[in-house]
This record gives sequence, structure tokens and C-alpha cells, in this order.
Amino acid sequence: MKYKTGEETKMKIIDSAFQLLADKGYDAMSIEDIMKGAGKTKGSFYVHFKTKEELLYEVIESRLDRDFGHIVEEIFKELSVDTCNVQIVLKRLMHLVHTGTGGADRELWTATYYQMVVLSKKIPFVREWMLKQYHAWVDFMSKILTRGQDLGQIRTDIDVRVMVNMLISLLEGYELRSMVDLDVEVYEQIKLIELFSTNQP
Repeated sequence: MKYKTGEETKMKIIDSAFQLLADKGYDAMSIEDIMKGAGKTKGSFYVHFKTKEELLYEVIESRLDRDFGHIVEEIFKELSVDTCNVQIVLKRLMHLVHTGTGGADRELWTATYYQMVVLSKKIPFVREWMLKQYHAWVDFMSKILTRGQDLGQIRTDIDVRVMVNMLISLLEGYELRSMVDLDVEVYEQIKLIELFSTNQP
């Protein structure tokens, strides 16, 4: 019971920090703020974390990976079918990316993620995590598009890496804009997927 209570407290601290990162940013949020949001005393912070930076690492690892492992598993399962439609797979991927926020509201997830972009300039492990994420996504999406080329469904006159970087940049750009423009249609990026198809009009 004591272990369960400890884990629940730890998750409340992580949840509080996740929200405060979006609302105030890393530098402006204090340990007192975090523990107030968690409904716990400041002393219990140090039972679970040595520093605020250690907590940040836990937030990144537990709340910001977009459910990558699950998404990869789902998509590769679809790609393994000989009759798969890679354009449909890519559109499904865009949906999974937008909903892969660990159960958090997408607006909250996006605001926290872009705090990480800012922090990557001054905290090495944040930069390393972001680079690792980019490389994993580029490798993953390259395999999807290469599969599409092998099936004759995706254009071969554009380098796969160029197409992947365009998709990732468009995804992030729309998410950033959605923080300001609540009416933006994030799924407009699907039009770019259609342009990569060999069956384009």
C-alpha cells in the first residue's frame, strides 16, 4: 500500500509539472508551485526527485513520446499486408500522431512540447532527447515511404528523406499555429500526402 501511495504521489507531481510547463515555462515554475498543484508538501518532492531538472527528465520520458512504440507497432502491422494502401497508412499515422499525447489534451501537450524546444538550447539532455525523437521519426517514416515506393504507390522522383522532412515540418508547424489559431485545420497536411502519391490527379 505504501509503494502504491508513493507512486501515486510521484505521478501527481509529474502531472502538476506537465501542466505548469505549459502554463508558466520551466524557469518560472518553482518547486512550491509544482507541489501546490500536486496537493502535496514541498518536503515530499525530495522523496521522489533530487532536483527540478530530474523531474523535467521524468516528464519528458513519461509524457512526451507520443506513444511512439505503440504507433510503430500499429503501422508496421498494416504495412506487412501485401495489399496495403500506403497513402491510407500515412493518413492514419497523422491521426495517431495527433492523438498520441499520453491522454493529455492536445493543446496542453503541444504547449509543453514547445517549451522543450526552447529548453533544448540550454539543457543538454533535452536537446539530446529531441534529436533522438527526430531521428526515430525520420527513420520510421522513411520506411513507410520506401514501402510505398516498392509497391508503386509513392513517387520516386522526390527523395524519401525530403518527403519525410516536409511531413514532419508541416506537422510541427500546424501544431505550433494551433496554439494561436484554434480554428486551424491540422489535417490539411493530408493534402501533402496526396501529392506524394503516384495516383495524384
